[in-house]
Amino acid sequence: MSLPLARRTGSKPVHWTTIVGLILVPLTVAGVLLWGLWNPTERLDSVTAAVVNEDEPVEVDGQLVPLGRVLAGELIGSAGSSEDEDAEAGGESGGESGSGTPDTNFTWVLTDADDAEAGLAEGRYATVVTIPENFSAAATSLSDGPEGAQTAYIDVAESDRGRLIDTALSSIVTQTATSVLNQQLGSQFVGSVFVGMSELHAGIGDAADGASQLADGGAQLAEGASQLADGTEQLSDGTQQLSSGAGELSTGAAQVATGAGELSAGAGDLSAGSAGLAAGVRSFASGDGTPENPGLRGYASGVRLLVSGDGTEGNPGLTNYLGGVDTYATGVGGALAQLRDGITAGPAELIAYRDGLQNGTIPPPQDVPVEVLVGILDGLIAQIEAQMQSPEVQEQLARLDGLIVASDGIAAGARGYGSQLEPIAAGAEGLAAGAEQLATGAEDFAGGASQFAGGVAQFAGGTAELADGASQLATGTSELAAGTPELAEGASQLAEGAGRSAEGTAELAEGLGEAASGIPDYTEAERETVAQTAVTPVEARGGSDELFNASGVPLFAGIALWAGALASFLVLAPLWRRTRDAARGVGWIALRSAGPAVAIGAAQGAIAGVVLPVALGYDLARGAAFFGMALLAGIAFALVVQGLSALLGGLGRFIAFVLLVVAFAVGIVSTVPAGLAAVGDASPLGSALAGFQAIATEASGAGIAAVLLVLWGLGGLVLTALAVARARKA
Repeated sequence: MSLPLARRTGSKPVHWTTIVGLILVPLTVAGVLLWGLWNPTERLDSVTAAVVNEDEPVEVDGQLVPLGRVLAGELIGSAGSSEDEDAEAGGESGGESGSGTPDTNFTWVLTDADDAEAGLAEGRYATVVTIPENFSAAATSLSDGPEGAQTAYIDVAESDRGRLIDTALSSIVTQTATSVLNQQLGSQFVGSVFVGMSELHAGIGDAADGASQLADGGAQLAEGASQLADGTEQLSDGTQQLSSGAGELSTGAAQVATGAGELSAGAGDLSAGSAGLAAGVRSFASGDGTPENPGLRGYASGVRLLVSGDGTEGNPGLTNYLGGVDTYATGVGGALAQLRDGITAGPAELIAYRDGLQNGTIPPPQDVPVEVLVGILDGLIAQIEAQMQSPEVQEQLARLDGLIVASDGIAAGARGYGSQLEPIAAGAEGLAAGAEQLATGAEDFAGGASQFAGGVAQFAGGTAELADGASQLATGTSELAAGTPELAEGASQLAEGAGRSAEGTAELAEGLGEAASGIPDYTEAERETVAQTAVTPVEARGGSDELFNASGVPLFAGIALWAGALASFLVLAPLWRRTRDAARGVGWIALRSAGPAVAIGAAQGAIAGVVLPVALGYDLARGAAFFGMALLAGIAFALVVQGLSALLGGLGRFIAFVLLVVAFAVGIVSTVPAGLAAVGDASPLGSALAGFQAIATEASGAGIAAVLLVLWGLGGLVLTALAVARARKA
C-alpha cells in the first residue's frame, strides 16, 4: 500500500513500510541501548578475567599463612577457593577455578603468567590480576615489628582489546576484593594483638597485687613465728628445771632403797616417825595449797596445761599452737604453689581457644579465615611464652619454688615438735600418779605401824620400784629438757624463714610489676605506622580507571565510517539513474553504480586514516597500517550500505542503522547479552573494529580483518547486482 506522500527526490510515492521504519528508529535506538547497557554490573559473569597467583606462603610463628590464596578466593568469590590445595601459585594454565557468585563477579580463571599475557593480547581476558611472590610476606610483615612493616601489592592489567568501560569494571572488582581483605587483616590485627597485650598487661598486674598481699601475709607469719620462738625458750627453761628436780628425786629414791635394810632394823623408830613421813610424802605429792609448793600433781597439771592448753583462745596449748603453725605453713605453701601455677599457666586460655578453632569446636568470627586467626593467636602465644622464659620471670619462679620448699619444711618441723609434747605430758602425769601412790602408802604405813615390821621386805621392794620410777622420771625429764632447745631453735628458724618468705614475695611483687611495665609500649610514630599498615595492608597497583583507552579509538573510527556510509545513501540514490534503460549488462551496471560509493567510501576512509593516527601520535608504520585499514573499511562499508539500500530500500537503511547502534552498544562494554555481542562481532563493523584494535595494540589479527572487509565489500556488490537485475526486470 502506498501513501499520498512524495519523496524528496523523484516522483515515486512513499510506501507505508518506510513510515513504519522511520517511526521505529528512535524506539529501536532506545531499546537496543537499554538492552545492551542497562545495569552492566548484573552481568559481570559474562566478562572473563584471570588470576595469576605467584605468592609464596610464609610461616608466622610456625603457622602457614597463604594470603595469596585468600585474595584469589575473594576475587573469585568462592569461600572454599582460598583453602583449595590446587590453587597453588602458577597453577595449570587456563585452569578454571570458579565463576564466583552469578551476576555479581567476573568469570575468573586461575592461570599462569604466560597464559595471562597471551589472553590479554588476544582479548580472551578483559583483566589479569597478578599476586606477586612476596605478597604474604609483605602483608604479614607487622609480625616482625613496626620497623619492618611493608605494604603488599597486587598488579592489575587490562586488555587493550577489551570493551570501552571494561577497565572501570575490573577496577571496581579488584578494589572490592582488596578492601575485604584489608578489613579482615586490619580487624584481626587490632582486635587480637592489641587487645591480647592489654589483657596480658592486666593479668600480670593482678599477679603483682596478689604477690604484694602474699608478702603482707608472710610478714604476719614471721611475727607469729617469733612469738612461738619466745614461748619455746620459756618451755626450754621449765623443762631444764624439771629435769634437775627429777634427777634429785632419782637420787633420793636410790637413797631410800639403800636405807630399806636400815629401815627394817629401825622399824620401831620408823613407827614413831611414820606419821611425819606420811605428812611429808603427801606434801610432796599434792603440795600444801600455796603457789610456792604445788606438789608433784600441780607440776604435772602445769605441764599438761602447757602442752594441751585450757581450751581458751588465750592458752591453746603447744600442741594446738604447733598444729596451727603446720596448717598455716601448709596453706602458705599451697597459696605459693597456686601463684606459681597461675603464672606458669601463661597462655593456656589462648592455646585452648586456638585448639578449639583448629578442631572446629569453637566457631571462627564471621568472614575471618581460620588460618589467619590461628596464625595471629600463635604469634601472641609465642610472645607470652617468650616472656615467661625471660631470666627475670624464671628468677621469680625459682624464688617461689624456694618459698614453697621452706613452707613445707616449717610445716614438717611443727608436726615433729608437736608429736613429742604428748609423751612429756604423759610422763609428768605418771610421775604425779606415782607420788600419789607414795603418799597413800606412807599414810597406810603410819596407820599400820604395828604391821610395819612384818612388811619390811615388801617395803624394801616398794622402795626399789620407787627408785626405778624416779629413774624413769629423771630420764624422761632429761629427754624433755634435751628436746626443748631444739624446739626453740626450730621456732627461731621458722621465724627467720617466714621473714625471708615475706622478703621474697615482696621481691616477686616488684618483679611482676617490672614485667607488666616491660610489655611493649609503642611510640606515637610506631603506632601511626602500625595503624596505617593494619588498616590498609594491601593495595592494588597498576590498572586504570579510564573509560576510554586504546579500545575507544577503533570503536569511534568504525562507527564514524559506517555513519558516513549510511548518511551517503540517505541522500544519494543507490543505483545508476540509467539502470533500467542502459544497453549494458547487469555486472557492468552494478560496477557503474558502485563507483560513486567506492569513491565516497575511500575519501571518508582516507580522511579518518590520516587524521586519527596524527592525533594519536602513531609512528609511520602503524599510521600506514591504520590508513590502509580505514581506507578498506570505508569502501567496504559504502558497498554494504549501498547494497542494502538498493535491494531492500528503506528496510535496508533501517538494518544498516540498527547495525550502527548494535556496534556502539557492543563496543561500550563486554556485559552485553551474548546474542547481541554475536551480531555485533559478526557484522562488517565487528570486522573493522577487530582490525583497528589489532593495529592500535600492535597485535595480530589485522590481516584476517582485512580479508573479512574485502568479503563484506564483495557481498555488498553482490546485493547491488541483485538490485540491478530486479530493476531491469521491472
